[in-house]
Amino acid sequence: MKKPLIAVIIVLALSSFACSISNIEMKTVDTRTVSVDEDLPTNMEETELAFTMTGGTFNLKPGSGKLVTGAISYNVEDWEPQITRSNNLFEIKQVNPFNFSGIPTNDVINDWDFALSAFLPINLTIEGGASENDFNLTGMQLTHLEIFQGASKTNLRFDAPNPVIMDELSFITGASSANLYGLGYANFNTMDFSAGAGDYSLDFSGKLSHDASVDIKATISNITIIIPAGMKAVIINDGTVSNINTEGTWLLSDDTFTTLEEGPTLTINLEMAVGNVTLIQQDS
Repeated sequence: MKKPLIAVIIVLALSSFACSISNIEMKTVDTRTVSVDEDLPTNMEETELAFTMTGGTFNLKPGSGKLVTGAISYNVEDWEPQITRSNNLFEIKQVNPFNFSGIPTNDVINDWDFALSAFLPINLTIEGGASENDFNLTGMQLTHLEIFQGASKTNLRFDAPNPVIMDELSFITGASSANLYGLGYANFNTMDFSAGAGDYSLDFSGKLSHDASVDIKATISNITIIIPAGMKAVIINDGTVSNINTEGTWLLSDDTFTTLEEGPTLTINLEMAVGNVTLIQQDS
């Protein structure tokens, strides 16, 4: 585990009301590995996937021939994963995800690594914090996506169009850093992005198939919004932040920034009091 991640876990451990620090260092056991090999549901209807983890690394990628395949390796007994399955619900969570029996060290292991199915519609929820996350959701049939993160570092990406319409994409985080790539491919109707202090990049690469709207709320943050060439975007500054820098061609009128393009429209409502915003319209 990387040193910056250890620092994040320590902050969370010291600030959480759920902490129970009885020793200086968190107690560890011999590393245990839980394998996951879940079959597709019999009816192939929309399935809900839910993951709850903290204090480690979490990797998701497409390509499973089943519903979920992969493994969890951990060496903190209180972080034992618990699996719940019904035909159209699959959930993995740590039994006591926010229970810290001491201060984590470099010996702590909590690695989640899964491949997910692209064969059926999925409602995906991810909850956690104090983690380093890499979520590649390319090609999955996502109807709904919710990500709730505490102090963490997250990369989320779509490299090809979501084959179904996503009703809502929610990304809510505390003081963190996050890079979201290919959001135009996510094929969402609405998106909600809420963040605490940190550095965030929202890249809307991909081609819109219909109008879409985004609400961005942040505190003292650095936010970069990237609009690909050819996309019509309207960005409305609903907050009081004044430090907005632009790259590319934008039309500015009454705190509204617009690209000079035609087609489906991406409307972004920006509500931010203090911080820095960079708007980038990419060249063709």
